[in-house]
Amino acid sequence: MRVIGYWLLVIGFSVTSAQAESYRDIIAGVDRALALKSADAMVEAAGLQAEAAKGKNLPSLDAHLDAVRLKDDPVMYLHFPLFPAPTGAVPMATKSQWHGDLTLSYPLFTGFAVTASIDKASYEHALAALKRDDLRRNLYLQATRLYTAVYAAGRILEAQKKAKKAMDDAYKKAKGLYDNGLLPPADLYNIEAKRYAIEAEITESKNRKSQLLNRLSYLLDRPVETADAPEAAQFTLQKKEILQTALTSREDIRALKTSLKVDESLEKLAKSRYYPTVGVAAALKKHGDTLRLNGDGYTNADQSYVGATMSWNLFEGFSDEKRVEAARKRILAAKLTLRDYEKRVATELRNAFLDLSAMRSKLLSAQMEVKARKEYYKLTLGRFENQLASADELSRAIADLAAARAKVSALKSELFNEKMTILLMSGLENFRKYFR
Repeated sequence: MRVIGYWLLVIGFSVTSAQAESYRDIIAGVDRALALKSADAMVEAAGLQAEAAKGKNLPSLDAHLDAVRLKDDPVMYLHFPLFPAPTGAVPMATKSQWHGDLTLSYPLFTGFAVTASIDKASYEHALAALKRDDLRRNLYLQATRLYTAVYAAGRILEAQKKAKKAMDDAYKKAKGLYDNGLLPPADLYNIEAKRYAIEAEITESKNRKSQLLNRLSYLLDRPVETADAPEAAQFTLQKKEILQTALTSREDIRALKTSLKVDESLEKLAKSRYYPTVGVAAALKKHGDTLRLNGDGYTNADQSYVGATMSWNLFEGFSDEKRVEAARKRILAAKLTLRDYEKRVATELRNAFLDLSAMRSKLLSAQMEVKARKEYYKLTLGRFENQLASADELSRAIADLAAARAKVSALKSELFNEKMTILLMSGLENFRKYFR
């Protein structure tokens, strides 16, 4: 019983592992890709950097402990106008000196440098998240192309196998005619050659499908055996709505806009050099000749203080002005890049809609071609059986029908791929709205 159970388990696992995966399964698998996991870690790192930047706006508390052992006793020599030589050495401190303090400092005003650096870190965190989302969108695009290519390769392989079966049947009939002296050897050899040609095409299609599955498995970081038929995309794509959504919500465009905000915060940071900086500090400070910090018998043990400081750079060789000007140039370059990128996205989407329209026409034409090739194959087969058509005509009719069927399968996959591509070109949010 254990042996039977073991083999049932193995068979069940084999059936499960070979089960065709749907487009939804593939897209869900992309979310667990290693590239996205790496991007998630980068987003978390940027978030922690943003939290760390906020600490600059809070007071700073520092503790210090210094210990010094002098070689000689610290002394002071006194000089008096009536006595040209020193009167003698007066002790000033002990050889062992210990200082300890707990200092609280706070920047009251930094010329908006602190707020600018906090804003910069916050925008960089948002930028990292948008780049991660844009990576997800591009991985969805890659997975969509691979998925539809795998499915098309499978359908093409099926069409070639049907052609192979038809060619085998034709060869059997031709062999019977040849054995009865009703068919010349050249016609029989011609059909036999076509059989080998189709077998070669089948081998090539299998290799092509395996290569596509390997690439899809690499993308998903798990094995993918085969792809199921694409679900019917029962929705209409509105070009105006898609264009508007892409220009306002697409992740890479939003990333460019966020990058522009980073440059603006850098300009604000550069301008902070024009202002003075003001800070306050208070310290609990002790001094002594031992770690107890209770004095050394010469100076007071408690050296605590409260203070304020202000600094203002009045001139630095025009470097501040150059930094501000450089920041403005970066902002101008970012705005021009954004404008150019938006125009390119709009152009690509308009072209994608034109391709979609052309594919629909091609698919209709290919379907009519299959219908015509099928009828011509039936007619040629009947004529061949009645010795009214040559073996070459029959083999060409079989090959043409297989090619027409493969063309339809490829166009159906391309049509699905183009629809999903247009949705993904408008952004992840719109893609999930139409295809959940």
